[in-house]
Amino acid sequence: QHYDLLVENAQGPIYKGTTYFGFFTKGALANQVGIRDARVPWPNEQELERAQSDTLPHDPPFPGPMLRMVDRVTAYVPDGGSKGLGLLVGTIAVDPEFWFFKAHFYQDPVWPGSLGLESFLQLLKYAAWRRWGAPAKPWHTVACGVPHAWVYRGQVLPTDREVTVVLEIVAADDDNRRLTANGFLTVDGRVIYQMTDFTLQ
Repeated sequence: QHYDLLVENAQGPIYKGTTYFGFFTKGALANQVGIRDARVPWPNEQELERAQSDTLPHDPPFPGPMLRMVDRVTAYVPDGGSKGLGLLVGTIAVDPEFWFFKAHFYQDPVWPGSLGLESFLQLLKYAAWRRWGAPAKPWHTVACGVPHAWVYRGQVLPTDREVTVVLEIVAADDDNRRLTANGFLTVDGRVIYQMTDFTLQ
């Protein structure tokens, strides 16, 4: 099913785009293969040698426990990636007791797609925080007027073990404090999200 979408308020458009989704049999959902031929920019050997590791901060502007979708930054390479602007890997263990499994969906518990996207944005916040420090005013996720794309081919289930997010920064505007990044989300090694040109400002 294909749709055009538009979200607006009294001042005008806020978010617009195109989207599509499909209906799948139980057999197809049980045999998820993820995004075929995905080219995940994993850190190479030289990048891993100089990579730093960290725990995602718990204090603002980072999220509290309920919306914490990344726990560990297992690799932070400030000059990594194809553009030399930064490469990060973050992880979180899947807990079958996570609150959203009870709420989404009824009798079919899955990690919400919006929270999978949130995990990517939290890692992007970490990159901005390391680059510029804590923001004087709230970050915009995503920056206004900048197109982006998101492909989603799979689910995170309560029986899965670990979610891993790989983030590659492809543009950095220090004057406006804006980062643009591409990323992939994997669950137990299976790539299920591909995110292109997402921004934080």
